[in-house]
Amino acid sequence: MHLNHLAHGLRASLRNNGQAYGFSVSITAALALLNTEAKVSGAAHIIYFALGAAVAFSVLQAIASNSFRKPLEQEPSTVTAMGISLSVVSVGTSAVLAWTTAHFIGGVIAWPVTAFLVSVVYVLVAGLELAIAQRAQESSSHGEATERKTAEEEEERRSDGEKE
Repeated sequence: MHLNHLAHGLRASLRNNGQAYGFSVSITAALALLNTEAKVSGAAHIIYFALGAAVAFSVLQAIASNSFRKPLEQEPSTVTAMGISLSVVSVGTSAVLAWTTAHFIGGVIAWPVTAFLVSVVYVLVAGLELAIAQRAQESSSHGEATERKTAEEEEERRSDGEKE
């Protein structure tokens, strides 16, 4: 196997799985924290948990797509890579929220509420991470464009000076 192929595969895997991986970690941690803190668990509770998470994603999808009329755009891969590298914030926030909800709400209601809140907060914070990454890329691109323009102007001045 050629190292370029491995590197390409690694980049593709990270780009395609990064956000989902962070959510998987968050929702799994939430389930484990609920099992530890809520003091009530069973098959029905896990179903409530799953439904709470599914409802959150349905609501967010409807909002983000303007009631399913607007497509969801793909971010540039450099933005996605930087956003994923910040996922410690979204995963950490979600885990703390899960513990807080499980600890202070408790009981049966904690299961769907925790799943719903963790799902919403993870997606919102991950979106913020991507927004920060987008902003950083735009700043970097703007700086590079300014440097190119300055270099071109300097070259033009030199060319004009040589012509005289």
